[in-house]
Amino acid sequence: ISINESAETLQVSTMTIRRDLRRLAELGIVTLIHGGAVLNEGAASLPAVTAREQRMQKEKNTLATYCASLVKEGNAIYLDSGSTTKSIAEALLERQNIAVLTHSLPVMNILANARHLQLISIPGIYDANTKGFFGDMACRMIQNFQIDIAFLGISAIDAESGIMSANLQDQALKLALLEKARKKIIVTDHTKIGQRSFIRICPLTAIQQIITDPLADKNFIEKALRLGIEVVQV
Repeated sequence: ISINESAETLQVSTMTIRRDLRRLAELGIVTLIHGGAVLNEGAASLPAVTAREQRMQKEKNTLATYCASLVKEGNAIYLDSGSTTKSIAEALLERQNIAVLTHSLPVMNILANARHLQLISIPGIYDANTKGFFGDMACRMIQNFQIDIAFLGISAIDAESGIMSANLQDQALKLALLEKARKKIIVTDHTKIGQRSFIRICPLTAIQQIITDPLADKNFIEKALRLGIEVVQV
């Protein structure tokens, strides 16, 4: 889009358009060019968590409440980075006698004052876009734990390509989690189902359960069930 044309169409100043486009660029939604901006789209595109957490919030809260109900006293769980797992953390605030491991800074901040659960932070190099800590240090730390349930967020998923990500660091960390978690659960709203992303993490059969909303693609669900994966729609 053009700054001048947008200002004329919307009847606002060019300064207002420039400010809004800068904000969209900070969120990873657009790339600024001379005189305007272009939309970031394609397999390698991933908006910042700040932008993603605004989408489908009601659905994410419902998914989070259900996920929290799966956690029993004495469980050690892992919360991935992402907007949906942030909602799960909020749903766990009043829980007792569980251990929560995470590399997500928003999850750490939410659970920092939860007195009756054990919070374990996974160290690494901070990525401002995903608001998480990644790298070899994070992957090696995960190897020290036995995890009952890993709640995994995703960029994209389909029956053929499996679970995908736009980030190589995210791929490495998820592979470490898949190795150490007893139960692997994908938590996603329907908008990410049937999408493709840059990097393949694993086939669909590497997980045991998918938790999604009622609008999830029926063909995908049927294929997942045929592969022996439990699908829960809430």
